[in-house]
Amino acid sequence: MARIPIPVGAWGNISISGTRGNYRATARFRLANGKTVPRFRGGATKEAARNALLEHLTELREQAIAGEVSSTTTLGSFASDWFERWENSDEHPPSTVATYTAAVKWIRADLGMLRLVECTTGKLDKGVRRIADAHGETTAKQARTVLRHIFADAVRLDALPTNPALGVATIKPQAGDVRAMTHADVVALRNAARQWEATPHKSFRPYRRDILDSIDVMLGTGVRTGELLGIRWQDIDLDADVPTVSVMGTVTGKKGHGVIWKPAPKSETSKRVLYLPSIAVDALRRQFADREYRAESEAVFASEMGTWRNPSSYRVHFRQVRELAGLEWVVPRSIRKTVATTIYGADGLDNASKQLGHSEIGVTAKHYVQRLNIGPRGVVGVLDSWFQNAS
Repeated sequence: MARIPIPVGAWGNISISGTRGNYRATARFRLANGKTVPRFRGGATKEAARNALLEHLTELREQAIAGEVSSTTTLGSFASDWFERWENSDEHPPSTVATYTAAVKWIRADLGMLRLVECTTGKLDKGVRRIADAHGETTAKQARTVLRHIFADAVRLDALPTNPALGVATIKPQAGDVRAMTHADVVALRNAARQWEATPHKSFRPYRRDILDSIDVMLGTGVRTGELLGIRWQDIDLDADVPTVSVMGTVTGKKGHGVIWKPAPKSETSKRVLYLPSIAVDALRRQFADREYRAESEAVFASEMGTWRNPSSYRVHFRQVRELAGLEWVVPRSIRKTVATTIYGADGLDNASKQLGHSEIGVTAKHYVQRLNIGPRGVVGVLDSWFQNAS
């Protein structure tokens, strides 16, 4: 039977030889390249020689395994290191960074004290279920995805032979009922936007008062918040027989650069030309008329300084408007759902999906359309005719 080699960064038995006052401690040490070499140190006593060698071997071990991860590393520590490597590896959308940040936080809180070697599929599965119970199925689904990445990295770094997270059961969040705004809700929101714009403020900084026009453009198009703030003057054609806006980009944060315009929206199907109803046309004409009185900017809905507006800052103003309207449940996506539901009821699900720029019609049906359980209108004539013939 083959002899089991000494692990890298470890040493074998220590032997001591010599005479009083001149002892030497010797042991075989395995280097980072796998080669095993003898190492020794001397001392006036056996204990001194042994201690000197142990100190030397410990230094060698730190050099051999520097930067390496072992199976005894805790999941919490490794998850933090993994996230730092992942974040610095490439540019990631701010929404993804925020999602992964939260996932790592809950993974560390629930599973962080387990060592990597202790993280069996069963333990990880139970941990994800606990996260689902405490923070919701969507959060648990994200935690499962991040765990798969974390343990793939652990396998790559030779800390584990296999990825235990691959066997964690799929989390299927239950889709909630889609709630679209009613006509009365839209009127209340627009009136609140006018009230918000007319309210004096104490800030000495420039203060944009275009929340109503931005809401009207969303009501007329169903664009995402980032797409709204990414509309450029060159993307608008108000002189066409039917005015249009080309959705060609979105705004996003870039580390070290602030908010930038990104030429590729969320997906390729997000690049689209949309026909504008009068509510959006009127809003954009007002913005065009006001353009000469403020700093020149490429963006239609720019920041106070004429730069690309931060979506987070925009949402702060939007929340203030919805509170005035008494519509605490309404977010910009609610407007998107309202547009989809309106088009679905009048023109079908396929056109609703195209308007929103979804790559799959199922996404529109599941998350953006408020279903109305109403029977087909055509049955009225059928039933009337049947009863007339039966009478």
